[in-house]
Amino acid sequence: MLNVKMKKFIAYFDYLGFKQFIDNNDVDYQKRIIGNIFRDIENALAKEKLKHTSHGSVVADLSQSRINCINFSDTVIFWTNDDSEESLKEILEVAHIFNWHAIDYFFPARGSVVYGEIEYVDFQQKNEMGGLYNINSVFGKGLVRAHEKAEMQHWAGTVLDSSLTEEIVRRNYDIETFLQPYAKKYKVPYKKNLELSDEYVLCLVTGQLNDEAFKNYSKNVRENFAKHKKSVDNDDVRKKIENTIQFLQSFMPMNANIE
Repeated sequence: MLNVKMKKFIAYFDYLGFKQFIDNNDVDYQKRIIGNIFRDIENALAKEKLKHTSHGSVVADLSQSRINCINFSDTVIFWTNDDSEESLKEILEVAHIFNWHAIDYFFPARGSVVYGEIEYVDFQQKNEMGGLYNINSVFGKGLVRAHEKAEMQHWAGTVLDSSLTEEIVRRNYDIETFLQPYAKKYKVPYKKNLELSDEYVLCLVTGQLNDEAFKNYSKNVRENFAKHKKSVDNDDVRKKIENTIQFLQSFMPMNANIE
């Protein structure tokens, strides 16, 4: 009998400037910001739904989430349990929320959403001496593709890989209508001036931006790249910021004046 691997939907992200954040801050500050990273992951998984705890605090409500997630260092990976329509819509919603929260407000990231193979292994064993053997591993061709697609990009943003968009078309969905709540077509800036046709990318805002909103979002992007003592004083980072703000500009009316 053939061992058929089920493809799944994968959203892969890595934070930009994470090494500098670690190098330039003490461990207490690192722990606080990592706690914020966990908060934002949970918020995306909960699709922004909150619940009150018995202690009177408010936390993300993960009770209805069907998405898996693993975070290690600067990498965040979401993936589905199957490739159903419900799973596709949920991974898009989760990735969309995570993407714009990170870039607009907290810690710039780049990413990709793909359709491919991913496997997960979870095992933990502690011994009487206090040692810990812990496996928390993801692997697969889909994950490799997601990583490579993310690494190619030269901005803070997230592209929907052709493996995903072609699968949507194969299922006879109207792709413009299906992706409208989450993504739009845009010419993604890649490293080494790689020229590709327009691709679907996750939106950073809803609707159009007026002049004032564009200035505010642009200011947020610049500040987020520099937060946590990250340097923006080199051509590579300046170009990422410029490319990200150009994408924001695409949400403005065609005849808008930009100072």
